[in-house]
Amino acid sequence: MNSNDEEQVFEAILDFLRRTRGFDFSGYKRSSLKRRMKKHIHSRQIDTFSDYLDFLEVHPEEFVPLFNTILINVTDFFRDTAAWEYLKDEIIPRIISQKSGEDPIRLWSAGCASGQEAYSLAMLLAEALGIEQFRQRVKIYATDVDEEALTQARHATYSDREVE
Repeated sequence: MNSNDEEQVFEAILDFLRRTRGFDFSGYKRSSLKRRMKKHIHSRQIDTFSDYLDFLEVHPEEFVPLFNTILINVTDFFRDTAAWEYLKDEIIPRIISQKSGEDPIRLWSAGCASGQEAYSLAMLLAEALGIEQFRQRVKIYATDVDEEALTQARHATYSDREVE
């Protein structure tokens, strides 16, 4: 298989993932995706993207380990400072002002990895509402395709370096 054919099959895998699982990798660096996917494919003793596409089509359980390999769980508390400042100063006050004093506040942290962003949201809301109002009103949903990362998020155990 020449490199053009390999590239077409690689793109076909990405298209298959988009159509069947709803994951759009168009914003990801192709070279990084390809490198991680090749490593994963070889760990399965499969030699080509074409063979792997065939494998994926008949083994739906393979999606989870594939996603765990190619999705990078980059996370940190208050990782993008400007975004968190905007949330704190603009979005959270707006959400609170649009609710009555007893209405629940529900937030969703999609792609939460090991939970730092979800806990960052919790800290901002607890600060804005006070701890009692926070406990009574706030529900934060955190989801991710990486089950191992979700398990870590549920345990909420972080190193000193992560919490600094």
